[in-house]
Amino acid sequence: MTVNTIIAGWAMGYAMSIISTFALTYIALQPGPQRFVQRIIDPEVPGALLAVPISIGTGILWTMGGLVLASLYLLGDFSEMPPALGAPSGPWLLLVAALGWLPVPVLWLISRRLWWLWLGTSGSFIFLFGWAMPLLGER
Repeated sequence: MTVNTIIAGWAMGYAMSIISTFALTYIALQPGPQRFVQRIIDPEVPGALLAVPISIGTGILWTMGGLVLASLYLLGDFSEMPPALGAPSGPWLLLVAALGWLPVPVLWLISRRLWWLWLGTSGSFIFLFGWAMPLLGER
């Protein structure tokens, strides 16, 4: 179970990096660049060109984050805790949900019109790490 959970954490991190790449590339491709993006990156750089460094960066960060979350799942012995809502571990699902919704208010303040993107990304995080990772880790 240990190796399966670590590999599942890495795989869920990779899936999350793909979702994040799409979300961040969508933001970079907006016709009126977001103010926070414009401060960091020269407005003359085409948004589509940013997809490559975004993909590489999110790939590294999310896969490492997935390994850390899988390790926390194993070290906290969450697999032995009672299940909830179809997840193998209710307390783990609650912890992941708390982590997943934590950045939403800040992101909503950055851009209210992208609320669907923030909620979708957070929901994906909760699904991938709260349900899918523990279920795949049990196999």
